[in-house]
Amino acid sequence: MRIVYNSKLALKFTFKFFLEILEFILSNKQDLWIQSRIQVYEKRNGDRMTKIPEETIEQVRSKTDIVDLIGEYVQLTKRGRNWFGLCPFHGESTPSFSVAEDKQLFHCFGCGASGNAITFVMDIENSPFTEAIAKLADRAGIELGYTFNESSKSGQSNEFQHMIEAHTLAANFYSHLLLNTVEGEKALHYLEQRGFSRDHIEKYGIGWSLDDREVLTQLLQRKKFDMKEMERAGLCIMKNDGTGYFDRFRGRIMFPLHDDNGNVVAFSGRILTNTKEEAKYLNSPETPIFEKSRLLYNFHHARLNVRKTGKVILFEGFMDTISAERAGVMNSVAVMGTSLSDTHLTKLKRIANQLIICCDGDNAGWEAAKRFALLSSEKGLDAQIALLPGKMDPDEYISTYGGEAFTDKILGNPHSYMSFIMAYYKRSKNLSHENDVLQYIHEVMEELARKVSPIERDLMIRQLSSETGVSKEALNEQLMKKVGTLAKQDKAKRQDEQEKQIVFKDTSRSPTGIERAERLLLSHLLSDGILFDRIRDENQGIFIHEEYTTIYVKLAGFYEQHKRPDFHRFAESLEDRELRKIVMEAAMLERDPEFAELEITDCIHHLEKHQILRRIDEMIHESKEAEKMNDYTRALELAREIIQLRKSLSAL
Repeated sequence: MRIVYNSKLALKFTFKFFLEILEFILSNKQDLWIQSRIQVYEKRNGDRMTKIPEETIEQVRSKTDIVDLIGEYVQLTKRGRNWFGLCPFHGESTPSFSVAEDKQLFHCFGCGASGNAITFVMDIENSPFTEAIAKLADRAGIELGYTFNESSKSGQSNEFQHMIEAHTLAANFYSHLLLNTVEGEKALHYLEQRGFSRDHIEKYGIGWSLDDREVLTQLLQRKKFDMKEMERAGLCIMKNDGTGYFDRFRGRIMFPLHDDNGNVVAFSGRILTNTKEEAKYLNSPETPIFEKSRLLYNFHHARLNVRKTGKVILFEGFMDTISAERAGVMNSVAVMGTSLSDTHLTKLKRIANQLIICCDGDNAGWEAAKRFALLSSEKGLDAQIALLPGKMDPDEYISTYGGEAFTDKILGNPHSYMSFIMAYYKRSKNLSHENDVLQYIHEVMEELARKVSPIERDLMIRQLSSETGVSKEALNEQLMKKVGTLAKQDKAKRQDEQEKQIVFKDTSRSPTGIERAERLLLSHLLSDGILFDRIRDENQGIFIHEEYTTIYVKLAGFYEQHKRPDFHRFAESLEDRELRKIVMEAAMLERDPEFAELEITDCIHHLEKHQILRRIDEMIHESKEAEKMNDYTRALELAREIIQLRKSLSAL
């Protein structure tokens, strides 16, 4: 079905907007309405700007407090002068990530990650320098006045960027169809009946897809998107005969799904009327930019509120999050589907101290809540479970009893893990039957014998005794037997792990003397441009390891351009995260200015000595090869050179 001019449509808009829509419908060459939104998107999300003045960069850096910035991603606690939290760059259970407020630097004692506010954004969001500056400038209220172009993409391939651009275009198009067209009126009326205000619809970018096979496909083609890429992005499907493509979503209310940075990366489409022929919800397939195991719905909106409260509400569906937000709950997220991954929990653990799980009240909801609670507990999160009565879901409860009742009676009165577990096992039992009683006790004992405090055990034993009529003494005796059995199992498991550790030794190691010398010399070179010029003139190729040699070459180019030391700007200019890490580690080394020259001399001698020894080893090997080939002349020449090199060692 093709879109045709509709006089009813004209009556719905202002004259200016009507001209825009008429152009969209009739033009085969240019789409002003969509084009304007693409330009806005490119201005916000392009990845490389024209050269930014150094004073602007310094202004962005000085107006960004690193504690506030990192606090949006990591739950930080102040200890002494510094702030500590779980490192966002590697998995850990004990905080080793330090943020120095006075120095405006961060450092992880576990993985070695180091940097400032700008490099933190570059690392955490895999962004180039210009995009990190743009994000921080917007955050600080600084007007850059620069436009982006499409010449590169932040840490992602052009294909991924095109997929994000296409999803943004589609989201804007769907939103327009819902809010501004006759075709979207039915869907808009449905949402309004469900309690959605226009503000909520616009905040969450909710839209409507026309019941037409190719309307979005044609729009994407006119915008010159590669349709094979659009199929991989999940927006369209190839026809069976291979002659073209058609839209994946048709005749559905469209809910955009955003990544952690707020980019639209997928959709979930809901039909207006439930039928047996069609699924109620149709989600985008997993794509290069959309993975269910990594995406938490509403994370980009909720992150700040979670950090402020230290508490996050976890739902099993995105509609629950939207309903809760309408009830005033601003710190909730949802999984896409029924799977909660380690990645999800790692994200939540960085920004929250407490997790409240709220799933539907039906059997599937109880099972999901148990899985979520168990995984959260294993990950070290303080998980509590909010239970809904009957088989209600959060949206139904809020619609029936109101948002205040939901926040006070449900979210405000969560169960501890063991309290929930006891309710979970009891709900399917008839405790007037002996077999059910024995099964109930056995299941609860399995949980009590594990990671439960003595006080909680005592409380649960009292409750169990009251519910079953079995004496507390008998229950405690059985519990101790179960604890002993588990202790034996844990001991055997630890022995197995120790044996494996003997076979597979830890490959981590402390820096060698060579690496310490390279790091200390680099530290001096980062703070002294005159020293760099001297070293460059006297010692070509002074560094041993390839990473340091690469940094040395890039530092030469930096000094040619900037003329003065600035390790912040130098680190920010490096695209490779590992190189930035080495630079920041070197820059943060403690040095004694009184002994600077002695340190430099010692480092150079140490590195030169290593180079000579390495060259001697290479020449000994070459000499042996020459002898094997009966090339005694070459072997003699090498022997003489080896003697000279060994003599030069004594001069160092």
